[in-house]
Formats: sequence, structure tokens, C-alpha cells
Amino acid sequence: MIKILFTFIFITNQLFALNLENLLTDVKKESKQELLEESKRLQKFIDNKNKQKQILNNTKALLKKENKKTVRLKNTIDKNEKTLIKKETSLNIKVGDLGEMFGSIRQISSDFLTNYDSSLSASQSPEKKEIFTRFANTKKLPNTDEITIFWHTMLDEIIKSGTVSQYKVNVILNDGTKHLQTVTKVGQFAAVSQGKYLQYDGDINSLIELSTQPSNAIQNKANEFEKSQGELKNIVIDPTKGSLLSLLDMKPTMMDRINQGGVIGYIIIALGLLGLLFALYKVVLLYITQKAINQQIKDITTPIHNNSLGNIAQTFYDNKDKPLNDLEISMNESILKEINIIKSGESFIKLLAAVTPLLGLLGTVTGMIATFQAITLFGTGDPKLMAGGISTALMTTVLGLVTAIPLLFAYTYLASKSNRIVSILEEQSIGMLAKNLK
Repeated sequence: MIKILFTFIFITNQLFALNLENLLTDVKKESKQELLEESKRLQKFIDNKNKQKQILNNTKALLKKENKKTVRLKNTIDKNEKTLIKKETSLNIKVGDLGEMFGSIRQISSDFLTNYDSSLSASQSPEKKEIFTRFANTKKLPNTDEITIFWHTMLDEIIKSGTVSQYKVNVILNDGTKHLQTVTKVGQFAAVSQGKYLQYDGDINSLIELSTQPSNAIQNKANEFEKSQGELKNIVIDPTKGSLLSLLDMKPTMMDRINQGGVIGYIIIALGLLGLLFALYKVVLLYITQKAINQQIKDITTPIHNNSLGNIAQTFYDNKDKPLNDLEISMNESILKEINIIKSGESFIKLLAAVTPLLGLLGTVTGMIATFQAITLFGTGDPKLMAGGISTALMTTVLGLVTAIPLLFAYTYLASKSNRIVSILEEQSIGMLAKNLK
């Protein structure tokens, strides 16, 4: 038993010793490998160090070279600056009064360009705008040829501003369409085409037809002036170079005036038209009545029932056998009935003639209230804020008076006409009673 135990211990010791030897061998092998790799890394680091040193040397050499170049360039710049100062001094001496003249040319070009952009000549010679723009914005001293061009352009513009010329150019009409038309330009004061006055819009660089044209008589003169072949013709021009013609757009039309009256203005106009139509109806009716009465007067003994005198005569003949007092009462009743028919409606016209000025006064009061409200909210700094209320106040008064005046004339005429007819009826009635007394 003991032998077996010793044998087992011996074998175990041998196996353990063998494993330690293998382990030692592996450790030595790995250590050798690591030393080899470490040696390679060290060699690589040494190689990189030498390479970096070479790069550093090259960079220092390049920096030294660039520093020399910088010094050389700086010396060149200093030298050039000194030369430039000498040249500028020499140039200023040589320019002398030319610099002052150049400033004058720039100023004149700038001022002329401002006027040229809104003048009629811009539509005829648009290339001049480029010339004046170049001179107004240039920073270089012009040479003799450029100054000559500037002079000739100015001279040509001065000549054309006092002459009548015709040329073809696109014109924008009121409907927004563009047409190529022959334009007749009278200096800087008027441009017409087919009898229509034009104005130049610098924003769109085109001639446009005035939305509000002068009167037909003025347009006819312009049309005749365009068609004239050398003979002397009259034409209306704008001495303010378009300012007066542009004010035509601001001039309100009749409808604009009526619209300024507002609701009260419309009511006044409606009542006025109603009164005038009714007055016209009464005039016709009175004319027919008087004509029928005149026809009845020719034969009073045969009453006709289509007129007032015939109705009165019929009453007379129906009651002539009665006592005089009863006959007079019947005649007076018939006359009053016919007078009421003849004079009916006159009070309505008189009422309208009195009411329309009162409505105008009402519009005046409401317009002034709106004006005072605008003053309360915005002050008196901007007159346009008060213009609406003032326009309403004035226009309603005007409409009231304009309506009342013809209504008063109509009422007076109708009253006079009806009074004449009533006088005829009374005369004829008295005549019939006088004959009956005999």
C-alpha cells in the first residue's frame, strides 16, 4: 500500500515539473517576441525623429526664404507708395481747374438726370439717360471726347425742348394695352397721339394715356395739330411740363361730386327727380285740360264730360230751372270740385321744394359732425382727414339748392297755369248765370 502511495506521489511530481518547464519555455519565447517588437518600434521612432528633423530644417529654410521675400516686397510697397504720392502730387498739379470742371459736369449731369427721368424727351431719346447716368456716377476724370459727347447731348436736348417732333413709340392706353403709335411732342410741354394727351412715367419708362382727358374741344385741336402738314394750328400745352395735366386726375367728375353727398345726397336727388317728373306730368295734364276747355268754350250749350267746363255746364243745365240760390250753390259745388282736381298735386311739389333745402342743411350738419370727429381723433395736422366731412357738408347743401330751385320754378308755373284755368271756369260760370237771369 505504501509503495503504491509513493509511486503515485512520484508520478505526480514528474508531471508537475514537466508543466513548469513548458511554462518557462513559453514565457521565454513570448519575452523574446516582445523584445523584438519593442526593438522595431524603437527603430521606427528613431526613423520618424530623423524625418521630422529633416522637415523642420526644410520648414526653417522656407521660412527664412519667405522672410527675405517679405522684406523685399515691403521695400517694394514703400517704394511704390512714395512713387504714388509723387504721381498724385504731379496729377493734382496738372489737373488744376479740370477737377473743378469735372465736379461741375457731375453736378449738372445729376441735376439734369433728375429732370430727364420725368420729361417727355425720355420717351424720344432713351439713350441719353445712359449718357447722363454715366457722367453723374463716374469717378474718373473724363477725357476731351467724353466732354464733347456730353456737350453735344446737352445741346441737342436744349434744341429739341423748343421744337415740335413726331416719332413712333409704344404707348400704354387706359385699358392697359400697349400699342405702337405716332406721338407728336411739343417741346417739353405736351405729347399727344390720336387726339389724346399723354404723360411720361419714369417708373415704367413709357408714355401713358391720361386717364382723365381735357375737354373734347381741346382734344379736337390736338388732333388737328397732329394732322397738320406745315400749316399753322393751335394746340393747348401745359406750361408746367405736365403738372397741370396731371391735376386732371384729381379733378372730381359730376358723379364724384354726387357720391360725396352720401346717402342724404341720393335722397335729395331722388326727391328732386320725383318732383320734376310729377311737375312734368301736371304740365301735360293742364295742357290737355286747357285744350279741352277751349274746345268746350266754342259750344257751351253742348256739355262734353271730358273737361271741367263741360262738367260745370252740365251742372248748370241740370239745375237752371231751380231757384237762383239753389243754382248758385250747385254751381259753386261743381266749381270747387273741378278746382280741387286742377290744383291737385301742387302742394306736393311745393313741399318737395321746401324739404330738399332742409335735407341739404341736414347733410351739412352731419358732414360737419364727421369733420369735428376727425379733428378730435387726429387733430388738424392733415387736412385730408377733414376733407371728406367738409365735402359731404358742402355737396348736400348744393344738391338741396339745385333741387329746390327748379322745383320752385315748376310750382310757380303750375300755380299760374292752374289759376288761369280756374279764372276761365269762374268767368264762364258767371256768364252762364248771367244769361239765366235774363
